[in-house]
Amino acid sequence: MQQTDDVIVVALGIDANENEEAVREHIERNGFEGYFAISPPALTQALVEEYGTYIITPPLAPKVLVNADQTEAESLGRGVKSAEELQTLADEAR
Repeated sequence: MQQTDDVIVVALGIDANENEEAVREHIERNGFEGYFAISPPALTQALVEEYGTYIITPPLAPKVLVNADQTEAESLGRGVKSAEELQTLADEAR
């Protein structure tokens, strides 16, 4: 998925045992692009309260789409999505 001025991808690490160095190594090793952050415990808990525990289960490939003005968010469900699928969903959210 291509990032643009109005489409930004942010990946959150939710493992409480991860640190900045481990995340950076993972990004570099896999050639990922975009923004990456380690989720503070309060944010992780808020995500679980809003979407359920699947949202913090990496094998389920959870995603949340936030609209451009950041007033709405929705879970995109479980499973891997292609770049094309994600781009279509982002376009529809504009």
